[in-house]
Amino acid sequence: MPFYQSNHVRLHYVNRDVQPRKSRHSMVFQHGIGGDVRQPSRFLVPQRTGLAEGALNVFHADFRGHGQSDLGPLEDLSIATLATDVAALLDHLELRDAIVGGISMGAAAALRFAVQQPDRCRALILCRPAWDDGPMSAAARHAYAQIADLLAAEDWQASAISTLERSDILRTIEAICPDAAKSLRGQVQSVLGYPESRKSAIARLRRLPLSRGLEDRGESLALVSCPTLILAAEGDPIHPIECARHLERLLPNCCFKQLDPKSPLDDRPHLQEVDHAIGEFVHAHLAAGA
Repeated sequence: MPFYQSNHVRLHYVNRDVQPRKSRHSMVFQHGIGGDVRQPSRFLVPQRTGLAEGALNVFHADFRGHGQSDLGPLEDLSIATLATDVAALLDHLELRDAIVGGISMGAAAALRFAVQQPDRCRALILCRPAWDDGPMSAAARHAYAQIADLLAAEDWQASAISTLERSDILRTIEAICPDAAKSLRGQVQSVLGYPESRKSAIARLRRLPLSRGLEDRGESLALVSCPTLILAAEGDPIHPIECARHLERLLPNCCFKQLDPKSPLDDRPHLQEVDHAIGEFVHAHLAAGA
């Protein structure tokens, strides 16, 4: 099982290519808060992207405090640190540069990586971004803080889900976006299924939503000249489309595609739509010889 080190923290990663070849284009595509390498591995399927088998060497890593990666010092848990961890993965893989992207928090880390090391980001893919220059939305911060409190309670295994179901924040979000409510439930259910992750879950839910996506008000994005694809949908209070539109205005070489709202019952149309958009973007990027 492959691991790498970033500032003395052990992090887990996977290579989706069973026979990797360093000469090909590489992509690092990352998961959202509370997820792990399994989430992004559901995307980038060649039959949906239209990209030939072997066109990309794709890597996913468990962010610190997620999956099989260690948590590390709590004071280091931030979007900036996650971006540094992405850079450390490229160093470990001996990649000079890569296409970098992710979902939600993965998008935030990818964007911050592109700001920190613009010469190493060949292209940028931001799927349902939830951070721009500041922290997450007020709705997301409130929801994740409440879930952290539920997981911190002494009787959390018996009470967390039922208390969440009775909460105003879940009912409000479910009325607006059922898929976002499903994701919030998943934050609790994943810890119930793997109680050893409780400490990490509480830490990430309390700290990462408050972390700033950038250290400035977006001026640094002018340095990100690589081709960028942003994917977002209306009606999601955790991943507000206004956040995506704000990034679109600030990034100099950006393409925005609006997605259909994601269904909580059947995510296959969402996977198809995202992969098709990424496939078109990557094909144009590779064809241009970038």
